[in-house]
Amino acid sequence: MKNQTLAFTAILFVLLTITTVLQFHATANETPSYKGPLAMVKSKDSIKIYIANHDSSEICILDANTDKVVGTIPLGKKPNGIILSADGKTLYATSGGYGGVVQAIDLSAEKKVAEVETGHTPTDGVVTPDGKKLYVCNRFNADISEFSLPELKLVRKIKAVREPRGAVVTPDGKKVYVINGVPNDVNNVPEDENAKIIVSSLITVIDVPSGNTSSIRLSNGSGSLHGVTITPDGRYIFISEVMARFQIPTTHLERGWINTSGVSIIDTTKLNDSNGGFLTTVLLDDVYQGAANPWGIATSADGKLLCVAIAGTSEVITVNIEKMIEKINKLKPDSENPDNVSTGKTTYVSDVTNDLAFLVDNKKRFKVEGKGARSVVMIGNNVYVGMYFSDTVQKFDVTSSRSKLAEISLGPKPNLTAVRRGEMHWNDASPGFCFQSWHSCASCHPDGRMDAYNWDLLNDGMGNPKNAKSLVWCQKVPPAMWTGVRATSAVCTRTGFQSILFVPPDEAVCKDIDEYVHSLEPELSPFLVNGKLSDKAERGKKVFEDKSIGCVTCHPAPLFSDKKLHDVKSKVYFDHGRTEFDTPTLVEIWRTAPYMHDGRYTDLKDLFKKGKHGDVEGDVESLTDQQLDDLVEYLLSL
Repeated sequence: MKNQTLAFTAILFVLLTITTVLQFHATANETPSYKGPLAMVKSKDSIKIYIANHDSSEICILDANTDKVVGTIPLGKKPNGIILSADGKTLYATSGGYGGVVQAIDLSAEKKVAEVETGHTPTDGVVTPDGKKLYVCNRFNADISEFSLPELKLVRKIKAVREPRGAVVTPDGKKVYVINGVPNDVNNVPEDENAKIIVSSLITVIDVPSGNTSSIRLSNGSGSLHGVTITPDGRYIFISEVMARFQIPTTHLERGWINTSGVSIIDTTKLNDSNGGFLTTVLLDDVYQGAANPWGIATSADGKLLCVAIAGTSEVITVNIEKMIEKINKLKPDSENPDNVSTGKTTYVSDVTNDLAFLVDNKKRFKVEGKGARSVVMIGNNVYVGMYFSDTVQKFDVTSSRSKLAEISLGPKPNLTAVRRGEMHWNDASPGFCFQSWHSCASCHPDGRMDAYNWDLLNDGMGNPKNAKSLVWCQKVPPAMWTGVRATSAVCTRTGFQSILFVPPDEAVCKDIDEYVHSLEPELSPFLVNGKLSDKAERGKKVFEDKSIGCVTCHPAPLFSDKKLHDVKSKVYFDHGRTEFDTPTLVEIWRTAPYMHDGRYTDLKDLFKKGKHGDVEGDVESLTDQQLDDLVEYLLSL
């Protein structure tokens, strides 16, 4: 009897072991399921909140009275933004990447009723108050599609500057303001020590009747623009951004030495002023605590309160608008300080961009649970925050001391893969990931790419700033950094924690980040035609592959890099005798301007015509203008 019991126990143990192993393999092979709440908009009556779940390709409907998810609308493509029609009956989802679309959703029937192609990675947009026009930002085409409504017919494409990501319209419907997410400026440092380098994102202003545009430049260092909102009366526009302090060595982080975070303000009644109505940029950080990576932004229905989702620290910051504007208006105008002389205190309007204490008595910081606060809406005193990596919506009352009224799950608790954890860590600036929470990896490398600034990192000396590089395929084309001072991207991750984030690297976190960075793949180029090279690019490919021209010597396919350092006569005065620099991959070069290690060109044709690039190893200078145009078209198609 004892032997039978032992035998039965052994058999049971084996069966349990087999079951556990099978369950493990089944779980390991499951495709990870995430929601990824990226954008939110409230209904006209403020009873419902529509949530764009990017990763699950759906719109989620939240009842604001019950805090329950009451419906889901499948889209088939990943939504990047959502726009409510003027009458509140239709929702427009801007979805997809290459070949992106606008999807019209009938809210009464809760189903998609139309889909029209718009451009590469449509991100967001706006409907005019009369309900007759829809403007959609096509991020990687650098343009805006204008559609007539309700037929959703494309009327025209309007040129923006670079990576348009969001828009607002004035109440009279006459002007649309579009935020350009990334600067498009030359970065190289001139030999004149008194010369000032201006690198900042622009606002594209569309005159609705004519389609004509103008631009407004933001504060020097304004970039990574993610959110834009307008007060109900149409007077003020607020833009969330990272303020890069790119002109100084990255020696420490205290007091926002490298990056700060802010909100730029435009007064729409002053569009005809020389600065287009731009007032200033106020900082959201505190003196000893950063507010890294502001994202979604909204105003209260009465226009009195500004609310900003802080993605890097999982917070929400609120600001009293009236008090903020009143304080700005008490300062002296910059016209009274033409020589830009610093007084050491906040005297002139432009001084606000350096004053970490300007909002100290006029803002509140609310910590919210979860990771990735990217979207926000306000209903009365209640704020709803979409937590991108946690698949939740956090609700709290801005008048209460309680930090949370409710946590609303949009689906099962996500089971994060190493890649997803790495992406979350990449965007995390909370304590433990960055000293005093001033920035995250994503602050200088959004989406694993680049922020379009030169940075004076200390890994190869001081006083030699170099352009931030995209990390796409970085593990395939070592060494890392422009001067090859890091053998691999994995080394960069660990030294980055020590020397840029100023915290000890955690090996488990670093491994996850390695997985995320190594998972990055290039987007299809907006210069492709139906996913293939155009005839012009095909001609350019032949020029590129012509050995007498020499492009393939240093940039052989398929990596388009020989993984070596070369002297291509690009040395400038601050390179301290260094002449050889890394050969970057040309894949996704359409996205990575400005070019060269010092960011001296924003246009590839200038790189060849003015910079004579390629004449060291070949004979690029002999190319005709037509051949050069073809070559550039091919490169921009990679």
